Amino acid sequence: MLLLGKIVREPLVHFLFIGLVLFVFYNWVSAQQGGSERQVVFSAAMVNEIAQGFQTTWQRPPTAQELQGLLEARVREEMLFREGVALGLEADDPVIRRRIAQKVDVLAEESALQAPATDAQLEDYLQRNAGRYALPAEVTFEQVLFDPQKHGEQLQATLTAGLQRLRAGLPANQVGDRTQLPERVEATPADLVAREFGESFAAALDKLPVGTWDGPVPSGFGWHLVRLQRFTPGRPATLSEVRKAVERDWENERRQQAKQAFYDQLADKYEVIIEPLSEASQ
Repeated sequence: MLLLGKIVREPLVHFLFIGLVLFVFYNWVSAQQGGSERQVVFSAAMVNEIAQGFQTTWQRPPTAQELQGLLEARVREEMLFREGVALGLEADDPVIRRRIAQKVDVLAEESALQAPATDAQLEDYLQRNAGRYALPAEVTFEQVLFDPQKHGEQLQATLTAGLQRLRAGLPANQVGDRTQLPERVEATPADLVAREFGESFAAALDKLPVGTWDGPVPSGFGWHLVRLQRFTPGRPATLSEVRKAVERDWENERRQQAKQAFYDQLADKYEVIIEPLSEASQ
């Protein structure tokens, strides 16, 4: 008896019972109206899906009364929708037409995703799009800035003197102008360096000698003396390094291909006739 009482109190039992009652009731109504096209059927899986949707939103399962209300609302919506279609109300409504087209579009996309991608498929996709996932060069360097507006005609002489002082061992913080730019950049991808210092600055780094102060190197801030300490060239990425990005893009490509294939099939089924505009409307 204790076990039976525990089962009776389970919310899932309530859900299935209510679903069964509604199923029987609406089948009885459908039988009175006649014809399977008048049936409104909600399977146990659909009832569970509605309950799960409530739980996702409210972080708790619905009560029996709440579930009954949700099911009644869905049944009402289904019956009103069918009557509207029977009356042809959707034919001239651009919003409804667009929504239905979007839903079919989504169904066409999902048809391509029956199984997850294999490593071979992902590897093939990566090789075909290697440039998209290539890892940029990585650099470590120190820099000292000289502002052209501050030094004017003496800029070149100031740069030359500054380079000599740095090569003689003077600390970098005692040379050049004050700036918000970092004095040292540690193991940073070249594309991020370009974002902060500018493309011309980042492009010049791989041409500098390693381990000694050199320059000047231009940027949008002025002219820099730079000591390149490490330069790791860019290279193609391995699948393990970019798997998530490749999986995402592979899936998107499959979706787009499925949509296009579905559309091509539809184009073969329909004859499209577009009448020219009349002269009065041009």
